[in-house]
Amino acid sequence: MKTKKVLTIIALFVIAIFVYYTVNVTPIISDSEYTYISGFTWYNSYEAGQEVALRENKPMLVYFWTIWCTYCEKMHVEVFPYEPTAEILENDFVLIAVDMDVNREDTNRFKVQAPPYELFLTPEGETITAIPGYAPKEEFYKVLKAVRDSHYGVGQ
Repeated sequence: MKTKKVLTIIALFVIAIFVYYTVNVTPIISDSEYTYISGFTWYNSYEAGQEVALRENKPMLVYFWTIWCTYCEKMHVEVFPYEPTAEILENDFVLIAVDMDVNREDTNRFKVQAPPYELFLTPEGETITAIPGYAPKEEFYKVLKAVRDSHYGVGQ
C-alpha cells in the first residue's frame, strides 16, 4: 500500500511539472491586434495586414498556425529566426499570423485545412505562392527571396 502512495505522489508531481512547463515555455504572445512570434510582430487578421500592405506596397506572408502544432514550433524556432530569412521578413513583408483555433474567418477564407501553412500574397490579395506544411529554413528562404525579388523587381 505504501508503494502505491509513493508512485501516485510521484506521478502527480511529474504531471504538475509537465503542465507548468507546457504553459510557461510557449514563446507566443498575442494581444487584440498582434501576435509576437520569433521576435516579429504579426498582424492577427488579414484585413489589418492587407491595409498596411496596400499602403506600403509590400507583399504579405499569411502564416497559419496553432499552439499545438509541433511543426509550427519548428517554424518559430528554426525557420523564421534564420538570419537571412529574418532580415527579409523584417524589411520586405507584411506579416500576418492566423491562429487557426482562434481566427476561423481567415482560416475558412483561404480554405486552410492544417497548420503550418504559409501563403504569399500581393498587396491586392492575389496569391503568389503557398507552402502547405513545414519547410526547412533553406527551402523557406529560397521561396521568400524569390517572392521578394519578384515583387520588387530585383534581378530583372
